[in-house]
Amino acid sequence: MPIRTIEASALAQQALAVLYQHRLVTSHQLARLLTPDAASRRYMLHVLRQMRHQGLADRVVPPGRQPHRWFLTPAGARAVQEADQVLVRPYRMSPERAAGPLADHMLAVVEMGLAFFEHARTQGDDFEPLHWIPEVAHRYAKGTGRFADTHVISDALLHYVAIRSNGFRVQYQFLVEVDRTTMPVARLAAKLVAYARYFDHYPLRKRRSAADGPARPAWQKRYPRFPRVLLVLDGANQRRLANRRTDLAAYVRFSPYLTVPREGFAIGCATMPDLMEHGPQARIWINLTSPQQGKEEYTDFALGFSR
Repeated sequence: MPIRTIEASALAQQALAVLYQHRLVTSHQLARLLTPDAASRRYMLHVLRQMRHQGLADRVVPPGRQPHRWFLTPAGARAVQEADQVLVRPYRMSPERAAGPLADHMLAVVEMGLAFFEHARTQGDDFEPLHWIPEVAHRYAKGTGRFADTHVISDALLHYVAIRSNGFRVQYQFLVEVDRTTMPVARLAAKLVAYARYFDHYPLRKRRSAADGPARPAWQKRYPRFPRVLLVLDGANQRRLANRRTDLAAYVRFSPYLTVPREGFAIGCATMPDLMEHGPQARIWINLTSPQQGKEEYTDFALGFSR
């Protein structure tokens, strides 16, 4: 049965927006996101080939039988911006970046979002392919200085709505770090400290008056509640990931900054294999900032309870 032009066009618009926001996505991931009920991936592949023929998208072909990695061309990015579908961002992908050392990390962030997306479909929750935003920066230090020394950049900001059986809608926001075992554990722990510093950070105010009211932490200008921090470990076998989580928990347990109690601040850690197999609502998370976190007690940290 031939694909009707109107269907292909609608799917192409969705694919353009997803590729713009997430920068690099495999053909398999796009099919799971945009045609999850299709019997095969041929429908999605047809649309991608049409987009490539029109000069809107391109791909890199990794070695072996791995799925192709798709990204937007400059013309495709302009088309999305003109349609005003997503938040405009300056980042642009290229064949070199799509085949470079950071590509696996970008694809892992998409895979993490897919775990939430596929869970939402089974539960009837509200979470769509554009409901997570990659690389969101947060300032945690006053004054001038190197960007890397004053900001923590989350791999993704997730907006998830769980719909209870009585119709009640529970809003969740998460700041997500995806670690592919490429950095030392000490450096990863330092990034978690940066999240605590962002929680504590008060912006510099040049002038204050009584009408301004009491000073508020910087995060309250962006979030109604501080998002929970989720750390997802990936890039190795399950045993190595478990060892990395144990080492990280030890760093956190003896960190003078992270051991200070902070109401409303918490960091949950899980492995990507557990997340993909069991979903984000399962008891796969270890609360790294819990007083009992040295015991590595698994909880339903992400979606198992309302806050």
